[in-house]
Amino acid sequence: MSQRDVARHANVMQKSVSAAENAKNVLPETNLALVDYYRACGVVFLGEGTIGDPIRRSGARLSGPEGPADTAGATGGLLDAEANDMSFRAARALLGKEQSQIAQLAGIGVDAVKGLERGGDSGSSYETLRRWYEAQGVEFTGWADFSTRRFYGVGVRWKE
Repeated sequence: MSQRDVARHANVMQKSVSAAENAKNVLPETNLALVDYYRACGVVFLGEGTIGDPIRRSGARLSGPEGPADTAGATGGLLDAEANDMSFRAARALLGKEQSQIAQLAGIGVDAVKGLERGGDSGSSYETLRRWYEAQGVEFTGWADFSTRRFYGVGVRWKE
């Protein structure tokens, strides 16, 4: 899907996204359309389960190669390489909290949370926030290609 198609689709989906994210009753067709939209944007949904059972370890990550061997010949497609190894913004979204709530609960400043969500490294605040999210049951996904200093598959999911 081209960027123009994604943008056009985004306008059509805006109300459905809002309804789904606010846990309103959404038709199955709308849910499927949302999944298609997010996939087109490079999002991979995570989860384990069987029919009739709740989904475990749910989450999302950015698309990318599964490991270093997959990056060598990769052309085209969505291979989202990030400059940062984890997404604190995605972790906050998984918990459904505001930046101010996270700052208070984790014992760091709101400015530190904002900076870390933009990809900054605030030293001890980085480790404090990472450990706090992990203590809440958040697992960070992704792997690094240290030769290029890029990170692939960056995202979050619930631990077991």
